[in-house]
Amino acid sequence: MAQAPEGPYLPDLMKEQPAYLTAWKEMVAGEKLPAWVDTFTKTQGAVATPVKTIPVAGQPHTLGWICKPHDCGGNEVYVLFAPEARQAWGLMISDDKRRWLGNPDAAVQAAIESGVQ
Repeated sequence: MAQAPEGPYLPDLMKEQPAYLTAWKEMVAGEKLPAWVDTFTKTQGAVATPVKTIPVAGQPHTLGWICKPHDCGGNEVYVLFAPEARQAWGLMISDDKRRWLGNPDAAVQAAIESGVQ
């Protein structure tokens, strides 16, 4: 399988292109989230890896990952952005629990799962 091209780190992308931050905020609006995720929403401060471009239904989507600083294991969020950051969906992993954010359909869930490590 070909390696997906890598881009900037998710926090940098959200700071440089505000549409990504807006989509993130819409995804988490009304959700009860761990404090570290709320802090990330406000500051974009977290451990991250470069985003990747992956196809979903023939369209390029952006997949990012963050985790809780100094406590990554079991404190992760994978996020998938639609083209031009029109929408975001996520998978929050807390210990052994998984929770979907943004009501992703099966194709989006599969795309996010493809990036889970």
